[in-house]
Amino acid sequence: MPVITISRQNGSLGDELARYLADKTGTRVVTRNDLIRDLWGGIEGDIPAKLSESPKFYLNCPPDSDKSYCVLLAEEIRRVANDTHNVVFLGMGASIVLEGTDAVRVRVIASDSVRAQRTCKADNITLEEADTILTLADRKHKRFVSTLYGVDLTDDTLYDLTLNSDHLSVEEMSDSVLALAAKRELRSRIRRETMTDDSVDHQSQMPVFKNESEAEFARILDMYKIEWLYEPKTFPIEWDAEGNVTMAFSPDFYLPKFDLYLELTTMEQKYVTKKNKKMRKVQELYPGTNIRIVYKKDFAELIDRLRQFGG
Repeated sequence: MPVITISRQNGSLGDELARYLADKTGTRVVTRNDLIRDLWGGIEGDIPAKLSESPKFYLNCPPDSDKSYCVLLAEEIRRVANDTHNVVFLGMGASIVLEGTDAVRVRVIASDSVRAQRTCKADNITLEEADTILTLADRKHKRFVSTLYGVDLTDDTLYDLTLNSDHLSVEEMSDSVLALAAKRELRSRIRRETMTDDSVDHQSQMPVFKNESEAEFARILDMYKIEWLYEPKTFPIEWDAEGNVTMAFSPDFYLPKFDLYLELTTMEQKYVTKKNKKMRKVQELYPGTNIRIVYKKDFAELIDRLRQFGG
């Protein structure tokens, strides 16, 4: 599973989401206090306390180091992410530190009124007291990230997924995060594979089907809740004397659950023969690649069968 980072407002259920995700996936939650303890817990004096309280103190360098606490904290976040993988970072600007990686970066928010009500109930205080606490907490969170990384914590572009917990349970939010994490892991795996087997990462942000048959086939897969990717990979299969690719094959669909590539063909026989040749070459050049051709007759029968049942 990819690393998950959670930025949250107080009273938004972000902390609860982090713990729920960790319990459900067998991972661990890492907080700023965890890293302070691991990195500087043995330092005598009030340095750990200052790191817990003062964002500006992170701009200083610890004894015998030419790197600031801020830089060292970011390096530790990256190290834990790379070494552990299965981890949920809570706060500390981890979404900024891990920008450009495979991490799933989540922001959890809620309306001021809902957050205040939750805080009242949790701490047995008045609404006025809750408003004061939340205003102060929001200001401190924003100042911490701004001081260390020079960005606005509330900038939506820092996150892959923003969840409003006004009407979402922790379980519902967890389902959304894990679904995104599964997709991210699949895309990352395909990207890694292309680096080792000389194929080409052909994944796109938005599938654009070349014809109605492909679009209809995608609808069939969706109907049966079969996960698919459209043309995620291109396999070079012939090269000229200088090593330039002269022929390649991009199967129409990849079904992760079955580790299977599918190529649709509803065309005349001469094109079917050509596709069969390409498929055999892929199997020869990329051992272990499961690939099948769905023929026009099979496709038509599948459509007719589904229409009989109202599909």
